[in-house]
Amino acid sequence: MSKVKLYNFLHIILIIAIFSCDFNMQSQSISGYIMNRNGEPIEAATITLHPTKKNTISNSKGYYSISLTKKDTLSYLEVNHIAFLSKEITLVNQDHISSLNIILNEKITDLEEVVLMQPLGYQNVINNSQSVITVNKDFLSKSNLSTFAGALEALPGLNTMNLGVGIAKPMIRGMGFNRILVNNRGIKQEGQQWGADHGLEIDPFDVENVEIIKGPASLLFGSDGIGGVINIKDNQPLPESGNLISLHTAYQTNNRAISNSFEWKGRKNKWFYGTRITHQNYGDYTVPTDQFTYAGFNLPIFDNRLKNTAGNEFHFSASLGYESENFRTSLKFTSFNQKAGIFTGAIGLPRAYNLQHNGDFRNIDFPRQENQHHMVTNTTTFNFGSQKLEINLGYQHNIREELSFPGAHGIAADQVSSNLALGLYLDTYSANIKYEINPNADHHIVFGSQSQYMHNKKDGFEYLLPVFDSFQLGFYHYQLFQIDKKWTINGGLRYDLGLHDIQQHLQPVYDRETLQPTGELMERTPAFDRNFGNVSGATGVVYKVDKQNHLKLNLGNSFRFPTAIELSSNGVHHGNFRHEIGDQDLQVEKGYQVDFTYLHQSENTYLELSAFYALYQEYIYLAPTGNFSFLASGGTMWQYQQNDAIFNGFEIAVSHQFPFHLKTDVAIDFVQNINRDTRLPLPLTPAPSILTSLEFNRFLNTSKTFDEEYLFVSGRYNFEQDQIDRNESSTPDSFIIDMGLGLTINLMSQSIRCKLSVNNVFDVQYFNHISRYRLINLPEPGRNFMFSVQIPIKF
Repeated sequence: MSKVKLYNFLHIILIIAIFSCDFNMQSQSISGYIMNRNGEPIEAATITLHPTKKNTISNSKGYYSISLTKKDTLSYLEVNHIAFLSKEITLVNQDHISSLNIILNEKITDLEEVVLMQPLGYQNVINNSQSVITVNKDFLSKSNLSTFAGALEALPGLNTMNLGVGIAKPMIRGMGFNRILVNNRGIKQEGQQWGADHGLEIDPFDVENVEIIKGPASLLFGSDGIGGVINIKDNQPLPESGNLISLHTAYQTNNRAISNSFEWKGRKNKWFYGTRITHQNYGDYTVPTDQFTYAGFNLPIFDNRLKNTAGNEFHFSASLGYESENFRTSLKFTSFNQKAGIFTGAIGLPRAYNLQHNGDFRNIDFPRQENQHHMVTNTTTFNFGSQKLEINLGYQHNIREELSFPGAHGIAADQVSSNLALGLYLDTYSANIKYEINPNADHHIVFGSQSQYMHNKKDGFEYLLPVFDSFQLGFYHYQLFQIDKKWTINGGLRYDLGLHDIQQHLQPVYDRETLQPTGELMERTPAFDRNFGNVSGATGVVYKVDKQNHLKLNLGNSFRFPTAIELSSNGVHHGNFRHEIGDQDLQVEKGYQVDFTYLHQSENTYLELSAFYALYQEYIYLAPTGNFSFLASGGTMWQYQQNDAIFNGFEIAVSHQFPFHLKTDVAIDFVQNINRDTRLPLPLTPAPSILTSLEFNRFLNTSKTFDEEYLFVSGRYNFEQDQIDRNESSTPDSFIIDMGLGLTINLMSQSIRCKLSVNNVFDVQYFNHISRYRLINLPEPGRNFMFSVQIPIKF
């Protein structure tokens, strides 16, 4: 039996064993239904037992269940809900209590801030003048399981640069790379944001709550927030003493990906702790074509599989925290480890015989990349009544290594000591301080500072980036004031400075025929220093027309310092099939944006209309020159340039809950831009798209075994993208259909979540305009079945 078959056999045995376990962890429980006076179920009611303070929340059918032990002594049960009057029920004899149905009376009050409709599993943040949405773990678990960025693609205004099935990088309103800031639990994540061939180095199973700011967010987050922010919040600890074990397992057919994630979290009085281990293993993925075009050559794809696109990932995290009434601190360590093949056609001039499979679709051969991201963060909060002090500290160690045969780079094998073509090692130290003052319920004041120091080292026989040191420091002040029930205003000012110390790099020159060194050295990057300073600000207003309708207007001045990559790179970026050249004279990028949002929320309908317009001065972008590189395996040459640019567009999100458990969602986004100097669009602009979905949910309302069930079908139409830069190819339109089903199975007080979905149901051959593989005319992955099971065990 081969290793692959043995691995799959053991994985199937593991799933069968899990389903065979006895989940009856408790011998007794109190359960029942929470209903209103009309007999309708009440969702999200909190049921608490006293004096033990065990609690739970009612589900969509109003059902609740709390496990008991023989040691529990009970006095009364308390039920709370924001829209209903609280109720207490005396428990006389614990031994005879098993089923208890409770009826609540409605409050006679104005529930202005209660959001009854939450489309797509997210909620709009009303009091922020920007377009801000938050998504929870239910939304994330129903979306793409392979990558964290891929799970966000269903949101209007968000796109992903996909690389096969396992790698994705987010874009917001046509901006990506270093213009999208990922704030990971209070610390700006630093890795290789500029590389489209690297996804976010974040365990997709270890994220529960995310806030997404669309548009400029430099005021509160700094330089790289010019296009938007993905703000990953801390996972919530258990509310009471106890332990929770959860296993999440998934399988995908396109690349035969097997994913397992094990979590254990617990609490003992004021201490809370947790750990997670995730392993993902995937093979070469398939595309619905048998050939591709590279550098004018038509090359075959054998068995529709891209050779050497397999990968292996192992992620680990551990956390420890303590919280009291006025103090909270938490320490978290995360380790992201990825080993992934680089498509054989990505380096050098590919030949047909190099693309032939050897029969092992999980083999990770040369060329390949090995990435690691280790991160330690500490968040400490002091509460002083109406004031709060928050301190965030972080250290990150990022490793990116590309391994390849020297001959593919024009270097003789006997001239190097290893197959390490490129090694980049980035250390980042961060410290953020935020002081909040709340004079009253209508006034919010924030003072803050953010600092960061980065040191980058290099290794390998190839060259892309030099050794450099960078430092950034920023101070900001922000206020939010609610004038009355209808009007809220906010605004602030910020000052930043940035420093880059770039070291010189001399690269040996090799003869193209003999592959031996000529003895000459070429200066690829000179030594230089750059200093930057900037003042920015933003202001906005929210007008609540009535309980259901809100208007938002935001005016912002954002900025971004040129990165060391944009200033000093000069080498082949094989993951992007191009030779990239920096410009050491680049200036600070500045933007002036206006953002308008109309928001309607009612019991059955949600509507959000957002429109934006932005003028950027000295906008930095990587543009094709139309020339081929002078290096042995360089491909085409792209150079960082700077011009004034205009961005504008809109997003529409509509959701409506019909009778008979039927819901529909529609998300439309459109972005366009223009280079004010060349009068041409900027490269890598996402195509407009329309995403529609129809969901039939909660149709088994008479079943106690099955809960939260849903069936869905969705279709995404991507318009043709012919608004392109010089030397950039247009991308035809496409229509992709996905479908799936999911439900929760209640067994012995345990809830098992299951999901089966199909992406690209009809195996359509289509292109993603912003994918790096678009450059060599490789289509996106073909049909992909995904199956997942999540099993929590609380005790």
